Amino acid sequence: MQIAIDLMEPDDFSDKSHLEAYQSRMKALLHLERFAFVDKDGLIYTSTGTQTNIDDFRFDYKTISEPEISILNLESTDKKVIIAVPVNIPFEDTSFSVCFMQIDMQEMLSGVSMKSDANDATFCNIYTSDGIALTNTVLGGLAQEDNLLEALKLAVYEKGYSYEKTESDFAEARSGITSFTYNDIRETLSYVPVHGTNWMLTYLIRESVISNEIASISNGIILRSVIQSLLTVLAHVAMFGLIISQMRKNSRLLLEKEKSDAESRIKQQELADRLALQEKLLEQEKQRSQQDSMITAMASDYRVVYHIDLDADKGICYRADPEDDEQTPEGIAFPYLERFRWYGNQYVDENYREGFLNFIQPGIIREGLQSEPILAYRYLAHRAGKDY
Repeated sequence: MQIAIDLMEPDDFSDKSHLEAYQSRMKALLHLERFAFVDKDGLIYTSTGTQTNIDDFRFDYKTISEPEISILNLESTDKKVIIAVPVNIPFEDTSFSVCFMQIDMQEMLSGVSMKSDANDATFCNIYTSDGIALTNTVLGGLAQEDNLLEALKLAVYEKGYSYEKTESDFAEARSGITSFTYNDIRETLSYVPVHGTNWMLTYLIRESVISNEIASISNGIILRSVIQSLLTVLAHVAMFGLIISQMRKNSRLLLEKEKSDAESRIKQQELADRLALQEKLLEQEKQRSQQDSMITAMASDYRVVYHIDLDADKGICYRADPEDDEQTPEGIAFPYLERFRWYGNQYVDENYREGFLNFIQPGIIREGLQSEPILAYRYLAHRAGKDY
């Protein structure tokens, strides 16, 4: 919008006919219902003449000091978006204090994804802080109420969530997530404020539908989806400036270059990620191969072979003693330290037991392997009436 104002030449303000001609061009270019100016007395200048209904609009032409976004006809289905910015432009025997655009709500949202997905599982929407839906659809179209907050009063909330918290977040323009059941349908609603407005961008997850496709959804996925939708809305707002900037050749060339650079960076990052994943898989395969070779080699010299994960306190028997019917079978995981302590207390001679129990401690093993490739402990055991 600022670019549209900056592009105006002195000739466009030379008289009323030139001004209206420029306004008509802007309306056609940006698909607007109105591209207007307000003078210091509150008179509205449009492409079809002047109007005196300044009281119908929410911005204050006398005190506005920064860009404002508001809704015209908020309580009806024929909603209009009003974007107003302060200006100081002399014109004939008066001066303009405000320039504003009027856009049909459906026209503004036409380029933004405000529909459900193919499975009617997710819905994106924009509400005011009072819960009024700018798309005239509440909770994906299943709510009988016309207001989101009125509908949420009737919901049953999951543990840790409440209507009071959601209502407070909307009133104070805070981001948040709430989970509830409405009309026997479990929903999760994530919301973030839209900067510069009293709007809340929401992303509704219909978990009863999603549960047929996936086991669970993390909060991280929900947040990323909300962020993507918010970026889409912001990109649509920025589109007004982009259309005007395309009138200048240098700006168009710069935009194309930035787009090309961004695509190149994305492709480079994707390639780097694929290479990193490939290297990781190769390293894991190498470690598995070394481990299998080591176990195979040990199995030829030892009666019993275990693979122990000290960090996880988990053991797996790779070669079992055929004469030991109390041993955990091959391939079955078991708690390492508990099982080995039991063996020490049950079968190791008492003269060696303390040394054996000390030797199997994970900390002792880690410390020993810092300097030695092989650790060994010889002890006397009693099993089935035999000493060995």
